[in-house]
Amino acid sequence: MKINQTLPSTYYTDEEIYENEKKNILYRNWHYAGHTSQLANPGDYLTLQIGDESLIVICGDHGDLRGFYNVCKHRAHKLLEDTGNVKSITCPYHAWNYSRDGELKHAQNAEKIQGFNKADYCLSSYQVTTICKFIFVNLDQNASLLNDQANGFENDLIKRVPFLDRLKPIPDDNSRPSIINANWKVVLDNFLECYHCQKAHPAFVHMIDMEYYKTEIFNIWSRQYAPKTKPDNKAYKFDKNASVQDMCFWFLWPSTALGYLPGVEALFFSSILPDGIDRTIRSGHWLVADGASLPKRFDDYMNNILFLEDIAICESVQKGLQSQSYNNGPLMINLNNSGISEIAVKHFHSLVKQALKDK
Repeated sequence: MKINQTLPSTYYTDEEIYENEKKNILYRNWHYAGHTSQLANPGDYLTLQIGDESLIVICGDHGDLRGFYNVCKHRAHKLLEDTGNVKSITCPYHAWNYSRDGELKHAQNAEKIQGFNKADYCLSSYQVTTICKFIFVNLDQNASLLNDQANGFENDLIKRVPFLDRLKPIPDDNSRPSIINANWKVVLDNFLECYHCQKAHPAFVHMIDMEYYKTEIFNIWSRQYAPKTKPDNKAYKFDKNASVQDMCFWFLWPSTALGYLPGVEALFFSSILPDGIDRTIRSGHWLVADGASLPKRFDDYMNNILFLEDIAICESVQKGLQSQSYNNGPLMINLNNSGISEIAVKHFHSLVKQALKDK
């Protein structure tokens, strides 16, 4: 029987492949942007970066979410920074002014330019949709809706997260972005399997009963689930009567990672996107039920131990992928897709190859 192999190392180191990824993966698929509570009022906006594209998501005058390229139609200056609220969008360069619905309202001296029509210079737009109050964006105007592509994902999220409707992002949660000196696919490869957990995350496996850990793959998403956990453990202790006693991680193609851990009614959302061929930005936030804050020991473990362990792994792998001694390796996939099976990595790699039209 032929053993499944990982992607060749060139997929993580070759600039031509990276440019192909931007065109056929980053700019043609759905990416996580935020939560609707962040854009509750007309004029509320957030910005994000996907590949070379700076983007705006804004709440329009009638409460609808709109997506615009963060580029002025006059001389291409960036329009907005970070997050905030605006009555209209004014370019810092020549003060061209756009409505919150993207229409050009004012351009100095335009009335003296023969044939100038403001309607010709509206902001360029892209698709915005929501799943369970979570905002996703897609630069491909012809792409099908996310719910149609990710069949079953929304229902699975609703089924497994009973506190979903009570979630809101932690205010001013600005410490989450992480710069990882590795290709974005290395970061996702690592997220998608727990084969490495016994060695690399000893406190995690002391908390999670790995005997019952299960990985399942679907159309463009996958799930890792642990129904049994231990309240008295080396990661962080939690109440044995807490409403959350299990653990679940999801991956949504191509760049979204989310999940919850035992003991806390909280969900993390991460957008894992490239900032170059060997640099990844993992941005996102924790959402907590009923406006609570994360328990200190939980927060410390997740951000100062678990995530740092993974960052070190990914950066070491990126260096190894550049060695002339390595091309690819075997995927360790067992028949029952246990928690240590790399079946979700295989699934991710097949989606990459399909998107790049590689066999």
